[in-house]
Amino acid sequence: MILRALALLHLGLLLLPFGLTLACVVWLVKQSPFAAPLMDRTSEQIEARLTRAMARDVDLAWLLPRVQDAIIQKDLIQMDMLVGLANDHGVVLPRTMVEDMIEIDAETHGLFARSVRCGSCAVNVANCDSLAQIGACALPFELTPAGDVNALRRAGLDYVAGDAIDRLDVGLAVVGLGATGAVIATGGTSYTVKAGTSVLRMARRLGTLSPELTTRLTGLIGDAVYWDRMGDLAALRMSPADMVNNVKLGELTEIGGSLRRVADYTSVAETVSLVRHVDNAQEAAQLARVTDALGPKTRGAFEVLGKTRVLRATARLSDLAIGAGVAIYALVMQILVFGAQQCGNICLRGIGRAAGGRRA
Repeated sequence: MILRALALLHLGLLLLPFGLTLACVVWLVKQSPFAAPLMDRTSEQIEARLTRAMARDVDLAWLLPRVQDAIIQKDLIQMDMLVGLANDHGVVLPRTMVEDMIEIDAETHGLFARSVRCGSCAVNVANCDSLAQIGACALPFELTPAGDVNALRRAGLDYVAGDAIDRLDVGLAVVGLGATGAVIATGGTSYTVKAGTSVLRMARRLGTLSPELTTRLTGLIGDAVYWDRMGDLAALRMSPADMVNNVKLGELTEIGGSLRRVADYTSVAETVSLVRHVDNAQEAAQLARVTDALGPKTRGAFEVLGKTRVLRATARLSDLAIGAGVAIYALVMQILVFGAQQCGNICLRGIGRAAGGRRA
């Protein structure tokens, strides 16, 4: 009886670690740790993570070829961003490169050149040389209803000429005009839609909309605009607000709200450029959180780290999910160790019996 009790106690002690770990795993799984395993990082955590990552990558060897390419292409937007990165990370560029960039900037921003280029930029945002020029020349026009009307004018000219009409550009203009008229009626909430459509329309013209976002927006606009009533709109028998099904503007409003946040922490011109990194509403929200943390340095972060690493920095595994993963790993390892131990004991006993038989 005593021997049996001792054997049970021995077995219980062997199984105690396994049992405790199993109980821990069961409790953690009941908390649904993997239902939402990711949680948002705070702005401070995002900034710290991305700043450390950029500091590891940005040095003179990384900057030199990129600055050289920007000088060759006379890309003022790229040069401005790279100089900002050099200043932020204490990298001193060669004097000759700095002089070349100053010369290019002077050629582009002389009084006469600035006037000519500003007019060209205002008419077609694709002709803008820098984000500052986009902000000074194109945005004051494009962000007003006149910009939407101009988009409809372009579509009319394309129709008369028999050319293909950019339905996304037209649809964004119609929604923007409709939202403009609804701003007062909604107490200003429709401004989010108006601002979002203006940014997206400019990004479309500039070529910074990703193919994925272009496809998604085309679907959203296609559902929200009453295309069969375009004739009434052209004949002024219907207002732009009546051309839009507001019920189907939910996702577009969500994207517009995120882009408005991006513009608040950077600028509208920067937002037009940053849209290239957005494929859907979720990524637009992630971009907004990155700009909350980095502000005007956001473009540099994308240039250095790439889209995947930047957006990944906005979220982390929750403590509960990490704890559940560790507990499950520990349980599996205990099962494997326990099984290996028992197999080893069986083998040792077998060897012992065999050795004893030979001696006998």
